[in-house]
Amino acid sequence: MICVSVCLITYQHAAFIRTALESVLAQVTQFEWEIVIGEDGSKDDTRKICAEFAERYPNQIRLLEPVGNLGMMENFMRTFQACRG
Repeated sequence: MICVSVCLITYQHAAFIRTALESVLAQVTQFEWEIVIGEDGSKDDTRKICAEFAERYPNQIRLLEPVGNLGMMENFMRTFQACRG
């Protein structure tokens, strides 16, 4: 079966992340898919919002939480490598 991964990195995106996740979740597909979120140690509510979505949709969303801020490229590479699709 085909699996598509949506690789989503985020940092300080509390105002936007909910809309982005809802947009991906609204897609209708005929294949398996996942959202892999690389949250990069945001100081706003980004991590909290992502955790709420991951808890609500455990079969579709995997949240990667770093100990600290990795920076855009390292966070992207880590998130991309965690994708299964």
